[in-house]
Amino acid sequence: MLAALVPAQTALAVPLPSVEGKAPGRAVNLKLTEKIRHKLADAFWNQYYGKAHPDAPRNRVDGPKGVYYGKIKGTTAAKDVYWAVGSIGIKGDPISYQDGPHVWRKRYHGAWAYLGDTGGCLAKVPATLLKIWHLPPCD
Repeated sequence: MLAALVPAQTALAVPLPSVEGKAPGRAVNLKLTEKIRHKLADAFWNQYYGKAHPDAPRNRVDGPKGVYYGKIKGTTAAKDVYWAVGSIGIKGDPISYQDGPHVWRKRYHGAWAYLGDTGGCLAKVPATLLKIWHLPPCD
């Protein structure tokens, strides 16, 4: 009820916080850590390869290598979406190296989702990230 007693002019005089550099939808390039690389490999294994080849050992995962890693800023940090693109395969299975690069996505504190290989066409990755990574949407 106190807010109703404050004149509208006073409320408008309060400066708004700067949002420069924090705009939603902005692509941000990030540095890949070994911890993130391992989580990407786990997602590839758990959501794809390990399901199709239950007898293959997890330690044969090779990669991901040549990874591009970044995020698309959300309206809040909880709405940021992280993306990774890279090559991955299974040692001893030459066919597993075909059709990359591969794509992963995660929302804020969520788990990484393996979105699959691309066959060379990165159309499923946001164009703003591809632009800062200097990658074409499709080869």
